[in-house]
Amino acid sequence: MNIQSLLELELYFADHMDTILFPVLAEKYYSKGDYYRARKVCEIGLGYHEYDQEGHYLLGLVEKEAGNLKAAEKAFIMSLNYPSDHLNATLELCSVQTELERSPKTLFTHWKKVLELDPANEAAQVFVQRMDMQLKKEVSAQQKETKKRIVASKKKLADPPVSKKQKEPLSAETKPTNPITIPDYKEDTEPLKISNRLATFTMVTVLKNQGLLNQALEVLNVLEQKGESLDRIKRERKEINDFISNN
Repeated sequence: MNIQSLLELELYFADHMDTILFPVLAEKYYSKGDYYRARKVCEIGLGYHEYDQEGHYLLGLVEKEAGNLKAAEKAFIMSLNYPSDHLNATLELCSVQTELERSPKTLFTHWKKVLELDPANEAAQVFVQRMDMQLKKEVSAQQKETKKRIVASKKKLADPPVSKKQKEPLSAETKPTNPITIPDYKEDTEPLKISNRLATFTMVTVLKNQGLLNQALEVLNVLEQKGESLDRIKRERKEINDFISNN
């Protein structure tokens, strides 16, 4: 059998639906944009081979193209439940979970895995670097808060108890006030320096989630030059500019 021939694969699959070669036929349909047949082949094949890694990966691609992001996420996760790593499935999972706005902790885990498998991946570099910085800030803030509580607790133990008679209400003039500071929106002027090849809508979403709005606009400019979907670029750009103008 010539596995490069779609017709021969179709005929073989019709007589051998339990074949381990079902992902090859599914990939043929997927590459031609026939997502209905690609899904059917994956579903039939996975019915016989429940733990086929490539079968789950291709099913995830089909569901993603159909806009079924949650189903795609489930399929990509199933594809990664194997001892062998699958870079493409990990990348697709990151893309889908970014679109679904999963928790930063979940995204960090999978983007970090991408970086382990592909250290040169720029999207993973951006996300992991920003998350590392954010986590360090959170840890530092928690340590400062803990230190304040310890100091306050020690001071409370050291100070003699005050009787009710000694307590006097503070006048309006003597009451301490804690000023509330509202931070202004600050532009992120750090250059992104992303190659045209890796400029994607997923990168735009990653940057938006990290608050790097100006850099997200830069990527949209690159996508516009590449001739990507102008409607989506216009929609993303308007959303970002509206957010910036309101903050």
